[in-house]
Amino acid sequence: MKAMKQQCYLVNVWFTWLGLPGLAVMMGLYVGWWAGVFVLVVGMFAQVLYIRIFPSISRWLGYGSVEDVAAVAPQKVKGITKVTLYTANVCPFCPIVKQRLGQLQREMGFVVEEVDVTFRPELIRARGFRSVPVIETEGRSWVGNATSAQLVAFLTDSK
Repeated sequence: MKAMKQQCYLVNVWFTWLGLPGLAVMMGLYVGWWAGVFVLVVGMFAQVLYIRIFPSISRWLGYGSVEDVAAVAPQKVKGITKVTLYTANVCPFCPIVKQRLGQLQREMGFVVEEVDVTFRPELIRARGFRSVPVIETEGRSWVGNATSAQLVAFLTDSK
């Protein structure tokens, strides 16, 4: 069975942000206010836990491995001074890509600008993207998770 693409669709991000409060309100109305608060608290902790343990369970969820493939980064990349990373805060792939870009930033000397599009989806939808993470530099873009080797290849590829 083929693994799913390693990206988070924005519609799923919004569903998480709207679904959890909606469920909390319903529980509050039908069971009691304490149930609504309980759902919110447990839901928030569950989201944090999910993102933390995601690398360990990604295969089980059908995404395949998110293990890194190391790369030897050149000391400096000609022409690349800025990389923009579009993220959403409930996406388990975004912190993985952010960490890998941070390591490459220290080795290669470019600037990383992170833009959280959780509540500003128009920032990437206008570019035709429907999922995160998105990495942009020099008019080129990469959508989804990437190993360090893939990131180096993307960053060093000329136009």
